[in-house]
Amino acid sequence: MLGADDGLAYWVLVVTGSERGRVWLVTDVGAYPCPLPKALGFLDWVQRWHTGNGWWD
Repeated sequence: MLGADDGLAYWVLVVTGSERGRVWLVTDVGAYPCPLPKALGFLDWVQRWHTGNGWWD
């Protein structure tokens, strides 16, 4: 887990499978690539977070 937004949403780094190395948002209603429709790689995700560009397009 990379972090949480509100206690019900968690940012996770996928470590296996076809989405390996990409960041997804897991909530109480499902899992979503970040940003939709295709998840960013970890480095791109961290750069967006660091510059304050928001989580979603």
